[in-house]
Amino acid sequence: MSNLYQLYAFVTAMGWAESLSERWPDAPLVGGYRVLVFTNADYPLLKEQYPTAEFKELTAEQTINAISAGEIGPFVCPLEQTKQIMNHFAPPDELTQD
Repeated sequence: MSNLYQLYAFVTAMGWAESLSERWPDAPLVGGYRVLVFTNADYPLLKEQYPTAEFKELTAEQTINAISAGEIGPFVCPLEQTKQIMNHFAPPDELTQD
């Protein structure tokens, strides 16, 4: 598949600890959620492997609101949206910006 790209999923820290930490041991913690990285080719396989999970694809604002409300994901996002969400919960240090 030549059009591979990364996707990101925000999952609750508890859900990550219960069943995903072995597969994604280094998933960063953002806003109480772990961020998993995978490719678009993996996405259908993940849906098959986790049939009870309700994969949600929302806008950045909707995802921020859902995370703030403590909703269960996973919330699946492309890179730009993931950056917006991560910056909302962990703004970059102003001293390190150009």
